[in-house]
Amino acid sequence: MERPVTSAPTTFADRATAYARAVVAGDIVACKWHRLACQRHLADLARAESGEFAYAWNPELADLKGKPYRPAERICKFAELMPHIKGDWAARGQLIKLEDWQVFILASIFGWINTDTGKRRFRVADVIVPRKNAKSTLAAVIGNYMLAVDGEYGAEIYSGATSQDQAMEVFRPALLMARATPRFVQTYGVAVNASNLSIAENNSKFEPVIGKPGDGASPSCAIVDEYHEHKTSELFDTMQTGMGARSQPLILVITTAGADISGPCYLHQVELQKILEGVVANDQRFGIVFAMDEDDNWTSDLALKKANPNYGISIDAEYLQLQQRDAVADTRKQNVFK
Repeated sequence: MERPVTSAPTTFADRATAYARAVVAGDIVACKWHRLACQRHLADLARAESGEFAYAWNPELADLKGKPYRPAERICKFAELMPHIKGDWAARGQLIKLEDWQVFILASIFGWINTDTGKRRFRVADVIVPRKNAKSTLAAVIGNYMLAVDGEYGAEIYSGATSQDQAMEVFRPALLMARATPRFVQTYGVAVNASNLSIAENNSKFEPVIGKPGDGASPSCAIVDEYHEHKTSELFDTMQTGMGARSQPLILVITTAGADISGPCYLHQVELQKILEGVVANDQRFGIVFAMDEDDNWTSDLALKKANPNYGISIDAEYLQLQQRDAVADTRKQNVFK
């Protein structure tokens, strides 16, 4: 029996929900935590439809000038106006084209709204994914959006890490995107400087920071890059405590999993997993983990596809398979590969 023909999703919000359904149905390869994040979205939609949930999915809002918009659409449309800044796509001058998993993340973080306040639901967002899956690009888009489009007066966006080089991994793409997008710069009055992006009209700035911001900082968005490299939670904690004056701040943790179970990232991920399992209740924290499952064979193609949502797109499948074969042949390389 043939399946009925269904039309493709017409909005980014619909794409996000369709993606969640496909993951839960098993049509998209996913690990337990990836699947639970999608199940949570679908369960929250049911709660919202029942009228017994404090949050609404992608409602119509109004910006500071009274112009209506829907938040999931606005963030995703903004992302697709930003250019690639590395590799073949950048050489061809192509704009970002979001994959469905990226739509799900962006739409989820920005599309769920508190029905009483009209502010964003999620205050913390975790994206745990292996290297080369374009996580820095995603974070750079969010940073630029929070700087200019979010409507926060005196916005302070920080890309925080343990070293200057790592802090620049998110900030540099954001800076290059701004520099290559005159319309963005002109529309929002963004000044592209060597060490920061700024908007003089409303005293907003986006800059890298090492360790933690200085006294008096009031982050509206803190991007904690490669949290698994942090020996303590000081940067995360300082960013979070500095957000008290903000009405809808966001801490974005974007990291690979790492192997250190004594550091703050491991404990942070364990807490997220408890939220996804429903053991801990926290409606203001979003998170998704891309990994293989515990009982998966790490030498299989299935493990590669579960852990790498951009497999065959931004991350070269042949290269990853070669790395896998090298790790199989040389036990010294296995921990790094895993």
